[in-house]
Amino acid sequence: MQTSTELKPPIQQTFQAKRKLRVGVLTNPLSGGNRKGIGSVLRVLKGHQDVLHCDTQEPQHMASVLDDFSRKEVEVLVINGGDGTVQAVLTALFNQKPFETLPLLAVLTSGTSSMIARDVGLRGTRTRGLQRLLSWANSGNVSGTILKRHVLQMQVAPDQEPRFGMFFGTGAIMEGIRFFQKNIENRGLRGEFGPGMTIAWFLLALIFRRRAYLTPTPMTIGLDHHQSETRKVLSLLVSTLERLFLGIRPYWGNESGSLRYTAIGADPQHLLRVLPSLLRGRRHRFGTPQNGYVSQNVQEIRLALQSDFTLDGELFQPFKSSVPVVLRDGGTVSFMKC
Repeated sequence: MQTSTELKPPIQQTFQAKRKLRVGVLTNPLSGGNRKGIGSVLRVLKGHQDVLHCDTQEPQHMASVLDDFSRKEVEVLVINGGDGTVQAVLTALFNQKPFETLPLLAVLTSGTSSMIARDVGLRGTRTRGLQRLLSWANSGNVSGTILKRHVLQMQVAPDQEPRFGMFFGTGAIMEGIRFFQKNIENRGLRGEFGPGMTIAWFLLALIFRRRAYLTPTPMTIGLDHHQSETRKVLSLLVSTLERLFLGIRPYWGNESGSLRYTAIGADPQHLLRVLPSLLRGRRHRFGTPQNGYVSQNVQEIRLALQSDFTLDGELFQPFKSSVPVVLRDGGTVSFMKC
């Protein structure tokens, strides 16, 4: 059995460019932020004619763009899109392997919610973040922080290529996504306000036991080498991010695994007492498996389920209820944060 040790914080270091670095910008024009207008980003890029820039929204085209960036020796890859775009880039990088050495990634807050960017991306607005990044890459005048993070690999079926991302969710999380899409997203709200309202809806439904909105989902769960168990789960998430929406950190495991796994059972007890600690990633004396709260750091998760699930905002259905969705540590990438 794996020895339980304190999870090491993600590797981060201050880095200053010693020479001019080759930058490529990949833009998804259909991401939430870019649909509102991309002119400000284009104006920044207009002043940097040596920066490669390509619009793409199809995964097949994305792979060819990354191939081209690799041939032109791009060292810093800027992702101008939302969480789904980051997931598509990571999937292409790990499956197609266009780069001999993975480029440094820089993520702009250009999505509807941009959960990944708010954890590992460039600070501030997308234009200010891009300006700082280009100043750093061109002259080394700006010091930045390199964050090295693990990536989540999701295998839905044995004969399908895996997907790579940073946040997986199922159960009541799916109801939250549907609530967001129906009631909030179409109103044009961006940033963390919309997801914050969704979290508030979820918590109120949880506190007041609104089973019409939060239906426990039966699934069979296997963690690492342990035997799988079938249970009803209200909500389940797996992430390699440090923070989620509004800075919440709903995981408190202390094992050495790189995947943060948290599950809330069908009938969680002492919810009002446990909730404040749970959202801050702190242990609570009532936050135990016996009371319906499980949080562990693992290397592999096997989920046999019949319900939908999400990877970085993209929705999926299980291949077959008898074929488990397998989540593994997919490797590491480095993000620039300046």
